[in-house]
Order: sequence, then structure tokens, then C-alpha cells
Amino acid sequence: MSTTVIEMVSYKLKAGVSKEQLTATHEKVNAFLQQQAGFMYRSLSEDNDGLLFDVVYWQDMDAAKAAGEQFMADAAGQALVALTDEESITMRHMPVLTETPVACSSAA
Repeated sequence: MSTTVIEMVSYKLKAGVSKEQLTATHEKVNAFLQQQAGFMYRSLSEDNDGLLFDVVYWQDMDAAKAAGEQFMADAAGQALVALTDEESITMRHMPVLTETPVACSSAA
């Protein structure tokens, strides 16, 4: 049985890097992820201190780790990492203990 995995990467941008520069990486990063086996979902958020949280759901740990290795070799990954304060980066992979998928429906 495979277990859904959450990949959580937190980081800050390098001094002088703008949010516009970060935004410019989204399309290629998302396209890369969508091509990876086991990719389910990605979101990016930011707290009040400017710490960014990139959260990706994977079908299993093998998919998460394989994509992570490929990401660092891909131009999309290199472009994103070039904007980050590398000392601020933390990455975690966590198996999901429980989940409740919700079917989206249009409002009446």
C-alpha cells in the first residue's frame, strides 16, 4: 500500500530578490511538477516574516524523492533555487496520517 507524502520546503528569498522574480518561476516549476510521476498538488504560501512554504503532495515517498533529485537538475529548479537564501532552506517529507479528499462543486 502506498502512502501519500507531503513535501514541505520552507525558505526565504535572497536580499534584493522581488516577489515578481519569484512569480516568474511559477509557470515552469508547475509545468515540471505536472510532468512528474506521482505528483498530486502544489501550493506556495508566505508567513508574516517573509518565510515561504512550498507544499507538494505526492502519491508516495519514492515519487517525492525521485522528483526532488530531478528538480535540482532541471532549469526550473535551478531558477527557483537561484532566488533563495540557501541557508534558509529546509525540506521535509512526511507521510500523511489521515486525509479527507473533498469533491469541488460549483456554488448554486
